[in-house]
Amino acid sequence: MGSASLSHPQPPTQTGPEKKYMLKTPVQKRSRETVASIVESCSRLLVQDPYHSITTDKIAELAGVSIGSLYQFFANKEAIVAAVIDDLLQKDLIYIEQNLSQLQGAELDSKIKTFVEIGFTRYHDNRPLRTALQGVQGMLDYWETRKGFFEHYQQAVLNYLPSMAERDRELVALILVSSFNSILQLTLLGPQSAERENAVKKEVYLLFSRYLQ
Repeated sequence: MGSASLSHPQPPTQTGPEKKYMLKTPVQKRSRETVASIVESCSRLLVQDPYHSITTDKIAELAGVSIGSLYQFFANKEAIVAAVIDDLLQKDLIYIEQNLSQLQGAELDSKIKTFVEIGFTRYHDNRPLRTALQGVQGMLDYWETRKGFFEHYQQAVLNYLPSMAERDRELVALILVSSFNSILQLTLLGPQSAERENAVKKEVYLLFSRYLQ
C-alpha cells in the first residue's frame, strides 16, 4: 500500500451476484418496499430472538405483510437470512470502497493504519446483528454472495497497492482482505473492550506492515 505506482481507484460498486436466494426479483416500488421490510424485520428478530425460534410467520407479522406475500419472494427463513447477509455485505462494500479513497497519495504507514481503522469502524456498525449472524452462517449456503463481496473488496484494495517486484499483487490483496475479515469476525466473538480492540489493531498493523515491506 505504498504511495507510488497506484492505479486509479474505481467508483463504489453496488452490483452483487445474482440473488439466487430470491424466488423473484422485486421490480415495482411496492414490491421492493415489501422485500426491504421483510429483510429488516428478519434482521431485528435475529438480534432479539434465538435463531431456531424465528419463523417466516413471525417475520411476516413484524414486517406487516401477509405470509403469501413473503412466499412470493422467499422460499423459507434461510433465504431471508441470506438476504440479510447480502444486504449487510453490500452496505459494507459501499462504505469500504468510498472510504478507501483516503489512502490516495498517503505513505505506507498511514495507509495501513487507515485501512485497519476503516475495517473496525465498519464492524462497529450493526454489531449486534453481525454477532447474531456469526452463529448461523454455517447453516446457510451463501458462498456466491460472499464471493462477490470479496472479489470487489479485493479489487478495491488492489487499487491502492504499489508495484511489487516478484510478488503477485492480486494474491497480496486477497491475503490482506481475507485475513483481515477473519480477524474482524473473531474479534466480534471475543471480549469487548476499548483496550482489547486497540491491542488487536496494533497487532494487525504490525502484521500488515511486516507483510507489505
